[in-house]
Amino acid sequence: MPGTMRCIVVGIFALSGLLLPGFSGSAKAAVTAVSKDQERAWLNHLIPLPHEIAIPGKAVLPCSDIRITVRPGAGELENSAASELQNMFKSKTGSVPDGKVFEILVGIADGGGKLCGRAIDGLDALKDKPNKDQAYVIKPLGDNALALTGLGGRGVYYAAVTLRSLLEPVTSPGKTEIPMATATDWPDVEERGVWNSGAMVIEMAPSNKLNFSRAYSKLQKIRRDAPNHAAIDTNEIAQARLRAVHHMPDIVHLNFLHRLDLFEAYPELKGRGARADAGQYHAHKGGDNVEHRAPCASNPALARILAEWMMDIAAAGVPECGCWLTERPAQCECAPCMAAGQFVLEARAFEAAWKEVRKKYPDFVIRLFISTVTEEKYDQVIRELPDGVKIDRACALTRARRRHEPRDIFVNEVMDAFAAKGGWAATWDAPISSNGKVETPEFKTPHCSAERIRDFVAQMAGRKYSGIYGMRGFSNAERINGFNINALAEWSWNLNGRSEREFAVAWATREGFEAPEKVGDWAALMGPVEWDVYDSGFPECYAWGEAADMVKTGAKPMPGQGMFRYYATPESFDAKLAACDKALAMAASFKNQDLANETRVVRSYILLAKAVFQVADAASAPDAAKPEGRKRLAAGVDALKQAGAGNVLALKAWRTAIGPEPWHHRVHAAINATGNTVSNIAEAVAGAPVKK
Repeated sequence: MPGTMRCIVVGIFALSGLLLPGFSGSAKAAVTAVSKDQERAWLNHLIPLPHEIAIPGKAVLPCSDIRITVRPGAGELENSAASELQNMFKSKTGSVPDGKVFEILVGIADGGGKLCGRAIDGLDALKDKPNKDQAYVIKPLGDNALALTGLGGRGVYYAAVTLRSLLEPVTSPGKTEIPMATATDWPDVEERGVWNSGAMVIEMAPSNKLNFSRAYSKLQKIRRDAPNHAAIDTNEIAQARLRAVHHMPDIVHLNFLHRLDLFEAYPELKGRGARADAGQYHAHKGGDNVEHRAPCASNPALARILAEWMMDIAAAGVPECGCWLTERPAQCECAPCMAAGQFVLEARAFEAAWKEVRKKYPDFVIRLFISTVTEEKYDQVIRELPDGVKIDRACALTRARRRHEPRDIFVNEVMDAFAAKGGWAATWDAPISSNGKVETPEFKTPHCSAERIRDFVAQMAGRKYSGIYGMRGFSNAERINGFNINALAEWSWNLNGRSEREFAVAWATREGFEAPEKVGDWAALMGPVEWDVYDSGFPECYAWGEAADMVKTGAKPMPGQGMFRYYATPESFDAKLAACDKALAMAASFKNQDLANETRVVRSYILLAKAVFQVADAASAPDAAKPEGRKRLAAGVDALKQAGAGNVLALKAWRTAIGPEPWHHRVHAAINATGNTVSNIAEAVAGAPVKK
């Protein structure tokens, strides 16, 4: 057939560039109709759901009749796309298909809209799509071929990801069912990923199209008047690139450079005065005990050291580097630093280093990471940014939160204005973990809330953020946070596609649940409840002593406020408990007990919050010190102790099902926070009279 003689079959043949005999196509595949119900069930194997896709028919044939062909001169992502399809067939059948009945064409179409000599309709539609370099088209070519194409290599790769996800559940050693799909698809958000994820995102990318992860750059110890170097795992970065993942190394927060002996090598770079100490917060309380001191950023030696590290990163073939400003409020008190401002000078140091590196690597890009809980002169930092420098931010939810019904909104005026004007902005705050914030350590708890993820993505995408990531890259993240990670993948790609329930059904289908529709029902019940529980000041109200302080000071608990943010009335506790009971009846029937265990944990937190409310209410009552008041307090404390014990048991049962000790210290921190809250409140109540 025209053009097919010139095509190269990749996989085990790609390295040699061997030209295989032409595809004959003389036989025809048996194409049968696909009903709407069958189509809907088949699409449940896709996360995310494509923007536009239809599967009116399928070609049923032996795997041995298939051939996967890549265009001549294909780039590495096109070859990777074809190789992954071949590897899927090999894993299912034991061999790479080399048939002559049905051909899967893979590659970027030429300027005339042809792929391997065959015309592809619909390519012009990609030119106006968001993030068009990642967009793709899947198109049947008669009854014996399917084209996977796009405007660039990433689009071709994502077309193959879609097809692979559809083929895997219907491919066996004997036969396969090829969807005769027509698809036009693109991502709504340019970059989508998970913090501290490393290989996790790279491994997940072929199933959910995540495309950003953090790579670790090993910065060597600093020596005075000697070149400074950074080591990069180029193999991991290459593996990421083959899966369309931007695996970006970074230069760590400047207040962490004491770990690299910066101040021993250059004492003059040690920030002056008490204000230069950035301190440590909860997330780092298990780390070193050395003060986290900001450097003297007005000293040009800092920019030189940064440039040396950055040069090594660029030399490794990495296109971009993250540049982390000091993590917390800090200020060197020398006169030049005080005059300009710590964060302005740190940004200038990174920019000076970048300009030096660009003399040799003109396409090299940096992004400034302006975390976390400070706003000091960030308006000036962004105003001074040279063209091409990106901005990302983390741990900003507390400052950005604005009270709003039915759900709060997140506003960062400086970042939002930058993004609205076309600046490249990203956030690390997608709440894939229970508390959704990195500055609290007690967040190793189960959390599945598609509603919460979709709400956040909608807010950030609506304000034109280019990158949306979640923070949860610790051990067992795929199991503990896999639901929410996939929810982030779902709506950062196609925000207006599936409903939350429909997403849960798709997730359960891919996870192998025996009753995906029932999982969808479970998620529809628990998603809003978990959002309420974990967005009501969890876990600060326990870990930071807020619940205990409420009782100690005799403060009256207010429905709809603080840790009771989403408990509008005292009856709200029982309404949420009833929803949990209904959901638990569903989840308990699943062979996989993760969702049942999660439901019990969430239910136990509601009981704990209810008991705290009752004790605080009794402690703040006018008769708290009288016999009747003391009686109510005693009953409340008994209920609190029971709720606390139930919470601890539920957390331990949930985590034990995932795996035995040793557990991450943040699991134990969550358990200890509950125990400390119960004991501190009990002790406060026992020390009558309670302050009113």
